[in-house]
Amino acid sequence: MYCVIQRGIRLFLRVYHRVEIEGLEHVPTRGPFLVVGNHISVLDPFYIAAVLPGQVSFMAKEESFSHPVSRWFLERVGAFPVNREGVDTRSLRTALALLKDGKSVGLFPEGGRRESDPLTELKEGAAWLAIRSDVPILPVVIEGTDEALAQGNRWLRPAKVRIRFGGLLSGSIPGNPKEKQAELTSQMMTSFQSLGSRRSRGFPR
Repeated sequence: MYCVIQRGIRLFLRVYHRVEIEGLEHVPTRGPFLVVGNHISVLDPFYIAAVLPGQVSFMAKEESFSHPVSRWFLERVGAFPVNREGVDTRSLRTALALLKDGKSVGLFPEGGRRESDPLTELKEGAAWLAIRSDVPILPVVIEGTDEALAQGNRWLRPAKVRIRFGGLLSGSIPGNPKEKQAELTSQMMTSFQSLGSRRSRGFPR
């Protein structure tokens, strides 16, 4: 089911959004990894997962699982709920178990969807997971999805979508756990800022 949905979204991206993607060479070919991205639209996790090889299980806001139809779909694509009020230890434990089981996980370290405001702060949950599971972090910046489906809209617009993956970040850095989390979170922010200032160059075959 996941592969069928993934291929369908990938085709839709190419035809309807004329998607451009850059940096797939950074995606690990072996082992699990943690995908971290900016979050500007409800479309982001589906579009990011669609262009990645293999399966990625994304954290999704708990409210999305309240409706039977959306819950059915999210479960089919491997998503799991997160309570965005404070630190959700349950979702962190789920993500950690998936990573240690060899599965890749995706999340948005901003802690929620951001519309037009600039990205200024990241939560340290992603760094915590990467350090404790000893998996690399794959940063990604997505653009255009806020125009394709703005908050409150029901219909998709054929807006241009760009997806850029950055170089891998490693949690194997010196310092105590708190210092490591802060440093790795800072590296994620730097990567997001760098990726957001670059131009994409076409959809890879």
